[in-house]
Amino acid sequence: MASPSIAEDQAAMSASEITVLVDVVPFGFRDPVKFNDYQSYGRLAYILGLDNKAAVKAWMASESFKPAYDELVCDWIDLQWDKAVDGMRRKRAPTLKQITQRISKAPERYTSATGVVDKTNFVEIDHYALCLVLLRAANETNPNGVFRGKTCSDENKDQRLWQAMLRGGTEAWYHRKRRVKLTPGEEMYA
Repeated sequence: MASPSIAEDQAAMSASEITVLVDVVPFGFRDPVKFNDYQSYGRLAYILGLDNKAAVKAWMASESFKPAYDELVCDWIDLQWDKAVDGMRRKRAPTLKQITQRISKAPERYTSATGVVDKTNFVEIDHYALCLVLLRAANETNPNGVFRGKTCSDENKDQRLWQAMLRGGTEAWYHRKRRVKLTPGEEMYA
C-alpha cells in the first residue's frame, strides 16, 4: 500500500488542526521610546509590549523586574534618601547614555560566574548599570520576561527597561514621601 501524499494528508486535516506559527510582536514594541514614557502606565505598557496598567504592575512585581530593582533601591536609592534633609527634592538619576557607556567600558564589572557581583568601589552610576544589566538578563531568560522570544537590539531593550526603572523610582519616591508624612500610629493603617 502506498503512503498518502502531502496533498491527501492536508485534505484529511480539518481547518482547525492547521496552525501557523507566527512571531507576533506587539506594535509598541517596535516604536521609538520617548523620554517621558514612564509617566503613563498606558504608554509604558505599550512600549513594553504588555496589555495594560495591570500587566505592567504585575511585570514590575515579578522575577523579571523586582529583584534587580530592589537591589538598586537597597544598595543606593534608600541610602541617598536616608541622608536627605527635610524638603529635599529627589535627585535625578544618571542618563541612560551615561549608564550604557559605563557598561560598554567594563562589562565584566557587572557580571559574575557565581552570580554575586563585587560592589566595592561602586559609585551611583555603577548601581544603575548593574540594575540595567540584571534586568536585561532576567527579561531575556525568565518565562514572563518582556524580551523572551523577541529579537531586538540591546539599545532597544535598554531604552524600555530604563523607562521601567524610572517608573519604579517614581513609585518608590511617592510611597516614601507618603510614609514619611504619616505619624508612627498612622503608618500601620496605610
